[in-house]
Amino acid sequence: MKKIWLLVWGLYSLVFVHAIETIEKVPTNVEDKDKAPHLLLLAGIQGDEPGGFNAANLFLMHYSVLKGLVEVVPVLNKPSMLRNHRGLYGDMNRKFAALDKNDPEYPTIQEIKSLIAKPNIDAVLHLHDGGGYYRPVYVDAMLNPKRWGNCFIIDQDEVKGAKFPNLLAFANNTIESINAHLLHPIEEYHLKNTRTAQGDTEMQKALTFYAINQKKSAFANEASKELPLASRVFYHLQAIEGLLNQLNIPFKRDFELNPSSVHALINDKSLWAKISSLPKMPLFNLRPKLNHFPLPYNTKIPQIPIESNAYIVGLVKNKQEVFLKYGNKLMTRLSPFYIEFDHSLEEVKMQIDNKDQMVKIGSVVEVKESFYIHAMDNIRANVIGFSVSNESKPNEAGYTIKFKDFQKRFSLDKQERIYRIEFYKNNAFSGMILVKFV
Repeated sequence: MKKIWLLVWGLYSLVFVHAIETIEKVPTNVEDKDKAPHLLLLAGIQGDEPGGFNAANLFLMHYSVLKGLVEVVPVLNKPSMLRNHRGLYGDMNRKFAALDKNDPEYPTIQEIKSLIAKPNIDAVLHLHDGGGYYRPVYVDAMLNPKRWGNCFIIDQDEVKGAKFPNLLAFANNTIESINAHLLHPIEEYHLKNTRTAQGDTEMQKALTFYAINQKKSAFANEASKELPLASRVFYHLQAIEGLLNQLNIPFKRDFELNPSSVHALINDKSLWAKISSLPKMPLFNLRPKLNHFPLPYNTKIPQIPIESNAYIVGLVKNKQEVFLKYGNKLMTRLSPFYIEFDHSLEEVKMQIDNKDQMVKIGSVVEVKESFYIHAMDNIRANVIGFSVSNESKPNEAGYTIKFKDFQKRFSLDKQERIYRIEFYKNNAFSGMILVKFV
């Protein structure tokens, strides 16, 4: 399990909203880590630019680094991403020069600066989504020098003292690589050199200019907001691959890079989320609203941990509900039932299709015909969607329950195949098991 706090290890991500999540993509053979350069890949500094953080997410899930290292922060500004907001506390990408210590994002900015300044980082690539299509000369309202979409950005031609000082050559070669895979002529990439040090006071506050002042080779890639999400991600991945090739960081991916494949991976039905100690839930095809959903009492929503096989999943409170988000996408609305969580119950004896077995709390069990929960001392079982009495606190252990016995509107999923079994000990919640009829 990857713990998203300062450094992350393992297989899955554990999400805390106010932390910077950093994941190292390293070779299988650790000795190969220092046989090629190290790249810092950043996205999501603006919460309403999904091309960048979805691209970083797919890079983490579907790419392997064969030599060297790619350190990834898929979402620099997770609170803003979860609310689909450019910046809850202003533009985070204008806070890398002077910044008041009372700014709510001051600790986050300091952490990002520390990542950039690490001695092992050789280059930085920052992913953005920008409006229109950048052109060096004015064509029309959509294609002109003031637009940011589909361009590759440097702050200056050269960074003296950097391991790779020639930014201009790296940028031009990366642009050539991207343009070899254009989907449509209008989407052609161009170089945008902001010449920041020559008086661009706004860009002097930006992340890449800070990186350059740390003697890092810094680049930014912009995908056009005029494009659908899959196409934006496609171009971001082309830019990542182009720069990796320039840096001689060998890699491989497990899919064919085209918008159709990208769309399928973004909407992968095997993605899941696990809230606190509850079972894994599919991210896709959940009912739009899940009522009376148990969440830990006296715990702030940002502090409730979430595991997922994606890296851009989180919870955010919205009035009286809690939204489960995947990037900017709302996956379901939880109507929370706040209750004390008791973790003393570890497993439950159940009969699944006439076969007794011990089922761990927090698991998902597949059922073909029926299931039966054996009675337990001081433990009450509530099978959501099944009812044999009008009691306010029913105990539904001791019943053989079939698919036909459920009120389908209580299912977890739109296909009406997954149902919750909740367990209670006195007034505390002791855990959940999901039954999935197959």
